[in-house]
Amino acid sequence: MVNDSHRQAQDLAAAAERFAAIGEKEEAQRLYSRAAESESAALNQVPPEKTRTYSALGLSTASLFYKAGNFETAEVTIFRLLGSGAVAPWASAQLRELLEVVADERLLAEELGRKYAAGSFVMSLRGGEIGSGTGPLDLILQKVTGFRSLLYRFAELVGEYPLRRRGNPPKALEGLVQARVTEPTLGSYRLEIRLTDPIQKDMFEAERVKPEELSDTLFDFFESVNKGSREEVEHLIPDPGYRKALLDLTKNIAPGGKRLKEVGLYRKRGDDIQEVYLTPDLPHRIKESVGPERTEARQEEEREIRGVLRALHLDENWLEITIPTGVHERCDTRHDMLDDVVGPMVNHEVVITGVARKRRGQQRVLVDDIELVDQE
Repeated sequence: MVNDSHRQAQDLAAAAERFAAIGEKEEAQRLYSRAAESESAALNQVPPEKTRTYSALGLSTASLFYKAGNFETAEVTIFRLLGSGAVAPWASAQLRELLEVVADERLLAEELGRKYAAGSFVMSLRGGEIGSGTGPLDLILQKVTGFRSLLYRFAELVGEYPLRRRGNPPKALEGLVQARVTEPTLGSYRLEIRLTDPIQKDMFEAERVKPEELSDTLFDFFESVNKGSREEVEHLIPDPGYRKALLDLTKNIAPGGKRLKEVGLYRKRGDDIQEVYLTPDLPHRIKESVGPERTEARQEEEREIRGVLRALHLDENWLEITIPTGVHERCDTRHDMLDDVVGPMVNHEVVITGVARKRRGQQRVLVDDIELVDQE
């Protein structure tokens, strides 16, 4: 009888995995639920004194209830097994790990009405002032905030939203795409970034932005930029406005100076691990080989200004920096400068490049590019 119930559970779980692999999540969960009931029946027929069998069936039962999305029953099963004192140490350790996962997803579902989407990726900061699971708060916040802005821009691109010049992402998109991060791990400052979906969602909006497509586009873009291939980047991102926005935001999260040496992104793709590394030479590579081509010779004088960005008003097309002598210098900005690119730079040292031109009797710089200067 034990073997019959266990064999039925295995068959049902295998069928559930096949449906999950082709995206039939509801059918997969239904089969996982049936598998969990069969495995639970098998567990109830095994005396706790048979430690090995009891531990294996108990862990399998709890895992199947979790996969079925039945978090409450999974928790009750884990507590019962741990409280019995009859499970082997290896099973006890795995049950405690599973309990943390179940508690997290139960909170996500019950309190926020969300669930984890398929796939995740890891962002890693290395070198310079980054320690084992630690780092300067300002630097970490700067890179993580920059990556969040980039992630939403990719979501807007995939969802075919119009290019946003100002303000926050569309409300519908903010409700659809949300990311959660894990605590840092030792060895470097590594964060797992997991995309979530609302449990109840507008199906039209859901079809516009699929997490898997979002992740694919993001990694394909970074790989093309790392190769320095203008053709690949233009093929992947045909819209010049979106292309410039994504390149500018990528420069914001790239490392530079001595504070940070590398930003790594990793994800599992099929049976392989896909890896992308952003290094200090990336902004130069973008500017020289991937960024917009100059179609005509410049007649104006080119200038470079280094100082602290103190103020900006993109609706009126100006920004102001304080140069090392203490002088405040106002510059003109182009209409396509985006607030999520330049906004995080306020009160930080930047380098502005552009052309000098006369306006109302005064010489002002029209900004072509602005980059953060990492502490050296």
